[in-house]
Amino acid sequence: MQTGIKAKKTVAGIALLTRKPHQYSSGRRTKAWHYIVAALLVLLYLLPIYVMLNLSFREITDIGSRLALPKKWVTYNYTQVLGGSEIWIGFVNSIIIVMETVAVQIVASALGAYGLVRGGGWISRALGSLNMGIMMIPGTVLLVGTYSLMAKVHMINNLLGLSLLSAAGGIPATMYMYMNFIAAIPRALDEAAEIDGAGVLKTFFIIILPLLKAVTVTQIILTATASWNNYLMPMYLLTKKSKYTIILVIKQAFNSNNGLGNLPQACATCVLGLLPVIVLYLFLQRYIIEGQIGSSIK
Repeated sequence: MQTGIKAKKTVAGIALLTRKPHQYSSGRRTKAWHYIVAALLVLLYLLPIYVMLNLSFREITDIGSRLALPKKWVTYNYTQVLGGSEIWIGFVNSIIIVMETVAVQIVASALGAYGLVRGGGWISRALGSLNMGIMMIPGTVLLVGTYSLMAKVHMINNLLGLSLLSAAGGIPATMYMYMNFIAAIPRALDEAAEIDGAGVLKTFFIIILPLLKAVTVTQIILTATASWNNYLMPMYLLTKKSKYTIILVIKQAFNSNNGLGNLPQACATCVLGLLPVIVLYLFLQRYIIEGQIGSSIK
């Protein structure tokens, strides 16, 4: 018996040694193709950003290829943009809208998801299905009705109104994300908190919410980015220049003089408008990893 086993091992070893080299490298070649395709996709994605940065450091008279480097590197496009008041007004208004939208959307979505998951019963299931159905409705379909409603409640040129509207549009998807994470948290934690005398809100904010750190940070990044880059509703609801968000300031820079304005300066405005979102992501990305590790440990 042992002799037969040894013979099989010997045959397997000989087959392994005599295997052709391409049989080993097929998996490596597949991975190499993956890296090549990924690199090409990244380059394709970065191409518009490269063109924008390239144009922002040019003189207005430099009309060469947009892929070629500037004939003369200049920085006064940025100094001119930062020296004006429009971009600072856009920054302030956008920051206010982002903070209000994130606060309302995250708190309302988390509390609503907690109630639906822990409530149980056919009513909770029906509301959950309704919430998923609302996610399927494009925002542009509701544009006419939304604008009419905002006009009736005197929310035109009102930053708070735009923030509430943005939060309401993002609550269904955010609530859906929270429901999936809350469903994975054992009910025993709620029962233990109830035995210790904690109410529903205290249980949620002290016990449940810390376990949702990963999804909360992720949703903060997504909500803040969507609110910062929101173009459609601000374009219709904010008509005064004193209420312009940074996206409308960028639009105004590109559309100055019927599209024949200072393109390098408009690109510089666009670059400055992107920086806060990039900084936010770089600052919060580590909390996503920490939240995932902390949630798995707990």
